[in-house]
Amino acid sequence: MTVLKKIKAGALQYVLVISVIIAIIIIAFISWVYFQQKMNIKHQFTKDAIAAVQLGFESLKQQKVAYDFKTPIHFYDNEMAVTTLIKKHWGIFDLAIVNSKVGNEFFQKIGLLGVQDSKREALYLKDNNNALVVVGTTNITGSVSLPKQGVKSGNIAGVSFYGEPLINGIRKTSSSSLPQIQNIEFVKDFYQNYATNEMKNMELEDGVKLHQSFTKNTGLYRASKPILLKNISLSGNIIVSSETAITVEASANLEDIILIAPKIRIEKNTTGNFQAMARKSIEVGAGCTLHYPTALILLNESDTFVETLNREEEVKEEIHISKNTLVKGMVVYCSDNNTSTYKTQIQIDNSAVVQGEVYCTKNLALQGSVFGSVYTDYFIVKKSGGVYINHLYNGIINANKLPIQYVGLLIENQSNSVAKWLN
Repeated sequence: MTVLKKIKAGALQYVLVISVIIAIIIIAFISWVYFQQKMNIKHQFTKDAIAAVQLGFESLKQQKVAYDFKTPIHFYDNEMAVTTLIKKHWGIFDLAIVNSKVGNEFFQKIGLLGVQDSKREALYLKDNNNALVVVGTTNITGSVSLPKQGVKSGNIAGVSFYGEPLINGIRKTSSSSLPQIQNIEFVKDFYQNYATNEMKNMELEDGVKLHQSFTKNTGLYRASKPILLKNISLSGNIIVSSETAITVEASANLEDIILIAPKIRIEKNTTGNFQAMARKSIEVGAGCTLHYPTALILLNESDTFVETLNREEEVKEEIHISKNTLVKGMVVYCSDNNTSTYKTQIQIDNSAVVQGEVYCTKNLALQGSVFGSVYTDYFIVKKSGGVYINHLYNGIINANKLPIQYVGLLIENQSNSVAKWLN
């Protein structure tokens, strides 16, 4: 006998509600699992993209890469991973752009490239058949390469050498030529032929703030007349050029840009980080702080007088760093002329400091300090009406005070490292 029971309608509704809730929970769980899997994949793709970019920069140390050419690099078997490297010239530095796309995830880094030298010398003095003569409070700390005649103490205007020992480091013998800057020929060409059709012409006004990404075309401001940079902020992929002269006032904020002119003057108390490329003179006023990696580069192809209205007036063709100024980076004077002169090509005043490298193919007058490396043909001192060749008077060179992370000049065949990450 079958017994039939009536189920109230409310119970059926209760069952339906429970079923819906269970269905929602199941759907939510499945969605959560799917989302987690998707996020894990996204996270892994992002990690792979970042790792590929880092490997791209590491590869620059191991292999030579063609300039201005998009080079594909493969680090994974994943067909979804695409990594490219572009290497360009940027003044005396190289510039690398490495980007990687894994799936839909993209990562990019841009860096200025130079050389990191763990065996950096304090001094390389070309063998010119003259001994190095140290006078006054001169102090040299670190390994050195000197002419065969070595080093000795001397006397200038009644001042003798007050230190002990003559050199605080290992001594080696130098050759008749300086170690070569690997990309100096390009730097010379860059000075003459920097402008291209791909560059974007820009206008500069007082108070303007401009940033140009290194992934875009270079911004160029060019004038035939002298340029005065004041109350202005310029950063990134920008070149400012004048056919006559550029003056930078303390009110200007410059970062990573390049200045090109026959004569460049940096007014006192200026701060910033840039490359200054000139043919006749670079004057850095007192109390300036030029941050790393600054480059002051004078490319002089002759030792003739600068053309002036009064041709009898001699104009100094030199880099002059005034008192109480700090330059973090490199100071470079290069000349193709082999004629010996008694002129000064790089003058570093008392209490001025260069933290980095000084490279001079002529005469260096060092009265301040270099925390890093000095490469020079000769030292010069002008005192009491006399000129003293290969004399170092009250100068300080200390390679141990240069941070090990410093990346600088592309000397000979050393591998690339990143000097600075760029936005």
